[in-house]
Amino acid sequence: MKKRLIILYWLLLLVPTFVIGVFAFQLLRHEQERIDQEVRFSARDRARAIAETLQVTVAAVEDGLTEALCRIHGNRLTETLLEWEKSNPLLRNVFVWKPKAGLQYPVPGASTTSEERRFNARYDALFSGRVPWRSAGAETANAGPSDTLVSEQPSLVRDIKKLKTGRQRLVSLAKGEGGSYKKRNMEAEEGSCKAGGWIPWFEENRLFILGWVQRKPNGLIYGVEIELMTLLSRLVTDFPATAPKGMVYALLDGSGQILHQAGNSALESGLRPDLTVPLAPYLPHWQVAVYFVDGRLAAVSGKGFIILSGLLLSIFIIAIILGGSLLTWQAHRNMADARQKTSFVSNVSHELKTPLTSIRMYAELLSEGRIKDPGKKKHYLQVIVDESQRLTRLVNNVLDFSRLEQGRKKYHLEELELTGYLHEITELHRLRVQEAGLVLEVQIPEEKILILTDRDAIEQVVLNLIDNAIKYAADGGELLIALKVLNGKCEIRFMDRGQGVPPEHQSRIFKKFHRVDDTLTAQQPGSGLGLSIARRLLRDIDGDLLYEPRDSGGSCFVVLVPCRSDHES
Repeated sequence: MKKRLIILYWLLLLVPTFVIGVFAFQLLRHEQERIDQEVRFSARDRARAIAETLQVTVAAVEDGLTEALCRIHGNRLTETLLEWEKSNPLLRNVFVWKPKAGLQYPVPGASTTSEERRFNARYDALFSGRVPWRSAGAETANAGPSDTLVSEQPSLVRDIKKLKTGRQRLVSLAKGEGGSYKKRNMEAEEGSCKAGGWIPWFEENRLFILGWVQRKPNGLIYGVEIELMTLLSRLVTDFPATAPKGMVYALLDGSGQILHQAGNSALESGLRPDLTVPLAPYLPHWQVAVYFVDGRLAAVSGKGFIILSGLLLSIFIIAIILGGSLLTWQAHRNMADARQKTSFVSNVSHELKTPLTSIRMYAELLSEGRIKDPGKKKHYLQVIVDESQRLTRLVNNVLDFSRLEQGRKKYHLEELELTGYLHEITELHRLRVQEAGLVLEVQIPEEKILILTDRDAIEQVVLNLIDNAIKYAADGGELLIALKVLNGKCEIRFMDRGQGVPPEHQSRIFKKFHRVDDTLTAQQPGSGLGLSIARRLLRDIDGDLLYEPRDSGGSCFVVLVPCRSDHES
């Protein structure tokens, strides 16, 4: 009946709490999604603005170079181009091409440098006439729609390029370290340029940009190839210096490699961006990418609201559950205490009954005079003595437990010579240990070690640990007792080769009434008080009792008691 009431109580408590919690968290989730969407829109708009700024820079460089190319006087065309190549870091290579006659500079087959040879090989399809001369705008006019979040049409670029200030910047960016130019547009320059444009060219998945113009009278085509690293250094100055917390803006090349980023978070290799904005047609396949690091939107404006709302809701639910749990725990604790007391009384009664039965049986045999053999008489008397000692230890444990629980345990501190005492007590119980099937080995130094302690408390601790080994480690065949001094503490180790204590029980074996529930302990009588009392006694006299798994199997109980200062090592 009690279990049914508890189940009904929890159902009445948890069902409404669960319904309220689910409804509230659903509302919070929708609110979080809305805020996340706003953050994505904000990040997209900022990435779009960055991309358009970079496109303006590239457009300014290209238009400035185009205008400068148209201004070159035809009589010194090749010489002027070579001077540009040497003085302007934006230029990587220059060329002159004539219809039907082909490439005039660099001369095919007569190139003096490896860079010129690579340049000729790179654009061989263009110089040989297999690919027509046209600009990037013509190539991208028929391109399909982009699968990114932002349109590829750089409307802002077209608007800004019409501004007069933009035209002034074109000349300054293209000119580099050269002389000054008059402020004239291309249409006013003697009409010398018939056509022109910029061609993005790919070789081995690398982007190259070639600019060209064509003379009206003879159709001569000449131009330059841009040094991308120099162009990139100028694009970096237009990139934002910082990014919102938890967000990274990056400039990606055609292979997806990060050329530059804003934001302190390190990005893993191969990480896909959350948003991308293309830089076509000026830098095909290059992108401005946005990463939300740690799998979250870091620049969430409503993050505080979500945290506060979730915290308040969690406190409400936890308070309800904790209130019910406290009542249930109290009821369970009372039931567990009642079971422990019943079990304790049963175990103690059984342990008292066993030695009393043995004492009574052997005493009756001796009193009736039925045993004539002196050897048997001596053996029976020894059994009576051993069982009496066992009974005494059990009674002492029960009494000490009662005194410790009530805080009435009194200690009589005295000086104790620990080395001799351990020799004495181990020899006294050696026969009992051997009869249990254990080989007792003692490793105690010869020097005298003095401690200030309660002799009875130390004796009870030692006897409890020896009894513990006899009960649960007899199948290991060994009990080693070792003494050493370390850091002002006398360390007495009781080591056996038994089954040891399972890891999940190692932190609980010193709790009162606790016994490891397995077949070994089930076969041995006990109240679960020995180790609890031993640790409590040692801690009351400034010592301690610890457990360590023994190497290669078994248990090791470590008794720590303070030593005299002259024995510190």
